[in-house]
Amino acid sequence: MSGLIVADTASAADVYDVHGASGRSAWKCFARRTWLHGDWEAVEWARIPPGGMSGEHVHTRTEEVYLILSGRGQILLDGVATEVGPGDVVLTGLGTRHGLRASADEGVTWLVIEILGPTTAAVLRGGAS
Repeated sequence: MSGLIVADTASAADVYDVHGASGRSAWKCFARRTWLHGDWEAVEWARIPPGGMSGEHVHTRTEEVYLILSGRGQILLDGVATEVGPGDVVLTGLGTRHGLRASADEGVTWLVIEILGPTTAAVLRGGAS
């Protein structure tokens, strides 16, 4: 594979009821673990409509970094809501319950960088189980 990956959000998939939330959102994976050379799971783009939500959930094998690209909303981290907007960066560490709710006025678009946790990375490299 070449070192160049070109992708856009024009062909994002409609997804429904993400992590238990109701309604439609959009999602696009730009790069997966098999294309990357570090302990990365994926680089993704996501969008939820005004008033929409990516339901609260927990990752036990990956951490995520969210970069809010547009819109406003609230990130929920272990039950605590914090306002977020363009340029904000959020870390959802291993085992952190998290969800994202868009404001009623505008949707939220964000970049997700998903990173393997140390145990998962070791297993995938053929190390500890």
